[in-house]
Amino acid sequence: MLSHSGQNYKLEFPFVDHSYDNLVIDEAEIRVILPEGASGFEIVYPNYEIVRGADEKIKTYLDTFGRPVLVFSAKNLEENHIKNIEIYYKFNPIMLLQEPLLVVIAFMVIFASVIIIVRLDFSISVDENKEARQRVAYLVEELFNNTGKIKSGVSDETVELLASVKAKKDGKHFKNVKKEVDALYKTLTDESAAVTKKIASLSPSLSDRVAEFNRREGDRKALLTSISALAEKVLGDKISKTTCTEQENNLLAKLYNAQTAIEDSLAAL
Repeated sequence: MLSHSGQNYKLEFPFVDHSYDNLVIDEAEIRVILPEGASGFEIVYPNYEIVRGADEKIKTYLDTFGRPVLVFSAKNLEENHIKNIEIYYKFNPIMLLQEPLLVVIAFMVIFASVIIIVRLDFSISVDENKEARQRVAYLVEELFNNTGKIKSGVSDETVELLASVKAKKDGKHFKNVKKEVDALYKTLTDESAAVTKKIASLSPSLSDRVAEFNRREGDRKALLTSISALAEKVLGDKISKTTCTEQENNLLAKLYNAQTAIEDSLAAL
């Protein structure tokens, strides 16, 4: 019979039971398996000699540190020895959740492992298409940076140079600045040409878009040349102020549209 109060449990049972009349047992050994986590054992023996052996451990399914086994033995037992032995022990009921939790955790680990294994790429072969896409993305970023440098270091400088010529008509300053701007423009456009060539080589499907980008860059170059030519006319007094203003406004509007088109072509790569 098992009874308990809180974490205090009492197990009571007859050490030997009636099997037949005039029962005689030379030697008996009883092993009592208690739940995993039971501790603090106290034994109340019947009024005859019972020897308690060394405690043992037994592990069954889902056990972690094993269930305690109490070993008792007695000799020369008869019917008048059929009396109860009482075992008192402590056991936390929350330990009953241990095995269900182990099952839940085990399934969670299995599911997590499957998810990780499915998502990992264990192949030793190189995905050439993926590598090419990554290189193209890097080259497009480089082209984007070059285009930004052309806008700030060439386009904007050329426009400012025209404004400076209109204000001061300093021919020497114009030639020096124009020489620097032209040199920078050549360097940047050469770099961009090399980059676009690599992009077309790595991804032939982008050849048309690369050609479109080069065409629009050519449009910007022509407009910048026209703006510089306009500045030279101003220096030589070969154009009236009204005509200069009209042509300047027209060229700046076209330049703005050309640079917007270049940005659009870059976004398409």
